[in-house]
Amino acid sequence: MKPGQIKSTEQENGLVANSEKVMVVEEEEEEGNLVEFSEAMRTVSKVLRRAAQGKASAQAEAAEWKRKYEMERARNMHLQHKGAAYNAGNCNKQKEEHLELVSQRCCGENGICSHEVLRDSKEEDSCSDTKITKKASFKLQWCSSGDNDDQHKHDIVSFEKGHITTAERSSKQISLKWESPPQTVLILTKPNSTSVKLLCAEMVRWLTEKRKLNIYVEPRVRTELVTESSYYNFAQTWNDDKEFWLLHEIVDLVITLGGDGTVLWAASMFKGPVPPVVPFSLGSLGFMTPFYSERYKECLKSILQGGMSITLRHRLQCHVVREAAENENEGGPILVLNEVTIDRGISSFLTNLECYCDNSFVTCVQGDGLILSTTSGSTAYSLAAGGSMVHPQVPGILFTPICPHSLSFRPLILPEHVTLRIQVPFNSRGHAWVSFDGKDRKQLAPGDALVCSMSAWPVPTVCRVDSTSDFLHSIHDGLHWNLRKTQSFDGLRDCFGCCTLGDRRVVFSRGAESVLREAC
Repeated sequence: MKPGQIKSTEQENGLVANSEKVMVVEEEEEEGNLVEFSEAMRTVSKVLRRAAQGKASAQAEAAEWKRKYEMERARNMHLQHKGAAYNAGNCNKQKEEHLELVSQRCCGENGICSHEVLRDSKEEDSCSDTKITKKASFKLQWCSSGDNDDQHKHDIVSFEKGHITTAERSSKQISLKWESPPQTVLILTKPNSTSVKLLCAEMVRWLTEKRKLNIYVEPRVRTELVTESSYYNFAQTWNDDKEFWLLHEIVDLVITLGGDGTVLWAASMFKGPVPPVVPFSLGSLGFMTPFYSERYKECLKSILQGGMSITLRHRLQCHVVREAAENENEGGPILVLNEVTIDRGISSFLTNLECYCDNSFVTCVQGDGLILSTTSGSTAYSLAAGGSMVHPQVPGILFTPICPHSLSFRPLILPEHVTLRIQVPFNSRGHAWVSFDGKDRKQLAPGDALVCSMSAWPVPTVCRVDSTSDFLHSIHDGLHWNLRKTQSFDGLRDCFGCCTLGDRRVVFSRGAESVLREAC
C-alpha cells in the first residue's frame, strides 16, 4: 500500500475507536441516570406507603375513640335518667342546706364571699348522691396574714368546669365615667415659676367663668392670686390641718401644673382615697405628666364632659419601728408613690441591712443601700441603680440594691401582697437613713426596722391616650430609650446603581434604570 493510503486508513480506525469510546461513555451515563431514577422512585413509593399506613391507622384510632365516646355517653344518659326520679325530692333541700353552710363558713372572711365569686357558673340539677362521674370541684380563698389585715384583694378568679381563669386582671385598662358632673377642682402648682403662675391664673378664671366650678388652691397660691387682682377672692383654700385632711371629701378632681415632683406632692396630700389627678407637663422629664399645657382647655373640657382612661399608680405604706420605743410603730403610716430609700448617709461604712419578706429571710444587703420602689417609681432612682423599667399598672414591689458589694446581687420584683421588713442589725457598724420620695429623712439605729407593704389607696392619674401608650411615650421621649443609629443598608444583590431624588438616595436595579434616568 502507498503511504497516503496507510495514513487515511489509520485516521479512519482512530475515528471508529473514538466513536466507540463516546458510545460507551453515553451508555454508562444513561445507566447511572436510570439507577438514580429507580432509587428516587423507590424512595417516593416508600413515603407514599408510609403515608397511607399512617392515614389508615389514624382513621382506625378515630373510629375507636368515637365508639368509646358513644358508649360512655349512652351509659351516662342511662344513669342520669335512672337517678333523676330518686333524687328529685331531696335535691332542693340539700342544696339549700349546703349553701347555708358554705355562707356561714366563708362570708366575712378577708372581704370576699368565696361561694359567690368562686363557683361553677352552670349548676347541674343532679345532687351529690348521683353516681355520674364528674370532675372534682373546689373553691379558692384569699389568705391574709391576720384578722386586722385591711388589704382586701379584688381580683376575681372564676371557676367553671374545674378550670381556673382570671376574669379580671389588675393590669387591665381602667376607664372612669362621671355619674354626676364634678363640682370642685383642686389646682396644685410648682412654686417659683412665672409661667406656672400665669397659667394658673388663666386656668382658674376659665374654670370659674366657663365651667362654673368651685376652685381650691393652696394658701400660697391664693395669696399670689389675690395680690395680683382682687378678682380671685372667690378661690378657696384650707385654714387648718383638719380641713386639709378632709380635702378628699370635697375635691372631685385634682389638676397639677408642674412636673413629676408636683404629682408626688399631690399624692402626699391624701393619706386615704385620692381623687383623679390630671397632670400637665411644666417640668423637666415628666414620666407622669402626659398633658400639654398649651391645650389645657380642650383637655379639661373632654375630661369634665365624658369618660377618661386612668392609670392606678400603686403606693407603698411604710412604718418605722423603733427598737427602744414603747409603741411598736413611730407615728402613722407614710405613703410613697415612687420609692423608699435606705442608705448609709454620711457614714463611710457599708450599709448592713437584714431583709425579710413575710417573715422569711431574703438576704443581707451590704452596700450603699436599698431601694423599695413602686412600679411608677421604676423610672426614677431604681432605674439609676440598675433596676428594670416596669409598666405602672403592674402590681409589684421593686427590690433594688444600691451599689452592692457583690457580683451576684441582682434586683428583684416581688408581688404586691407581701410585707417587707428591713432591719438594721445590732452588730451594724453605723446607722442607716431612710427617706420617703426623697423627703422626711429619718435615722435608723441598730435594732430599728422599716416595714413596707402595698397601700390600699392608689393614685388615679388621667391618661392622655391610654396607660400603655403614655408609658411608652414617656420612656421614648424622656429617656430616649433604645435610640441608636440605624444599621446601614448594604444594597441589593442585583443592583445597578444609585441616584439622588430630592433628599433621598435611591438604589435601583437594571430593570428600573431607564425609568429612573428619565425621572432624574
